[in-house]
Amino acid sequence: MFIIIDRVKQQEFKFIDTMRIGILTFHCAHNYGAVLQCYALQQAIKYLGHDVEVIDYRPNFLVKPYNIIYLKRLRAKSPLHTIKKCLDELLVLKKRIIRHNAFDSFINSKLILSERIIKCDKIPSKYDVYIMGSDQIWNPKITHGYDNAYFGNFNFKKGKRRYISYAASMESSATDKRAEEELARLLKNLDAISVRENQLADFLTRDIVSHVKVETVLDPTLIVDRQMWDKIAKSTLSGMRYVLIYQIRQDVNTRRIATELARQLNATVVEITANFRAKGGTDILQCVSPEEFVGLIRDSTCVVTTSFHATSFSIIYNKPFYTLQLSDGNDSRAQSLLQSLLLSDRMINKESSPIFTDIDYKKIEVRIQKLKKDALDFLSTNI
Repeated sequence: MFIIIDRVKQQEFKFIDTMRIGILTFHCAHNYGAVLQCYALQQAIKYLGHDVEVIDYRPNFLVKPYNIIYLKRLRAKSPLHTIKKCLDELLVLKKRIIRHNAFDSFINSKLILSERIIKCDKIPSKYDVYIMGSDQIWNPKITHGYDNAYFGNFNFKKGKRRYISYAASMESSATDKRAEEELARLLKNLDAISVRENQLADFLTRDIVSHVKVETVLDPTLIVDRQMWDKIAKSTLSGMRYVLIYQIRQDVNTRRIATELARQLNATVVEITANFRAKGGTDILQCVSPEEFVGLIRDSTCVVTTSFHATSFSIIYNKPFYTLQLSDGNDSRAQSLLQSLLLSDRMINKESSPIFTDIDYKKIEVRIQKLKKDALDFLSTNI
């Protein structure tokens, strides 16, 4: 089993009874962070000595946007723009198929999956513990309203089963009284609550949750050790000096900043794209698998990103990185992580032109180990 923390402390997390645990998260989204955080939590629970499955719940809102053919991608305001979108889609079809197959391969080979489930009321009652999270499972914009599955609101009596959330997230707090009341009702079903962002923990504690303490814990990708990620990471550009770009939220300043840093480092710029492009040079990587995503960050000289999980893996591999603050209301995930690790200065204004500086990870690693232990304490105490 992979080492997660110092071996001397392993006995603190050993159990007498093996529990059967089911994870509910966005495991089937073809998004690097989604599949990698799920894999990490699965491995952490295995480390703790339990039987674990990822409940293969595949609601349409998660599956359809990642289908190879998805008609909503072709919608446009005018017939001319629709035709252009259709042509662009034909040009990227081969790339889309390659990346789609790469994600499916990771999901099917790396995750321990239950039988496939499409509707919440079909989720089985066979688990002793249900863990909801991580990822933005409570974001109603993604789940088209709060989804009962991610709150343990199943079609059977709870009995002695335990329902907990681990590093659950939502993009922003509920904005109206009705939504807050629904959220409060659903969260009462959970026996223990942990979230990923300090801001979300404060909001839930202040306005929503009163029956349990709301804790903030590390994203699952950070609670397993680098050696585990090395086992799956694939090198594609090892030996090359490059500044890596990865954007979920697009901003033109990202490439500008990366180019300026590459010039300072005598490196080239390479970009992993989240969205397909009909045109792109050799520096645009559009068919990257989850394993290659990890490897590209590991082998990079520096990372420039707008992504939470690219930030997370930069920290895992002790890479110098810059996370852009876009001030679009969606910076809280990275901000909370960087604050907890005393790395707030690595989030920079998108208009800035940073002078490259390295990161002294010695003190950061001490902090990470403390937060890893806290996260495993939360899991071991509440399972």
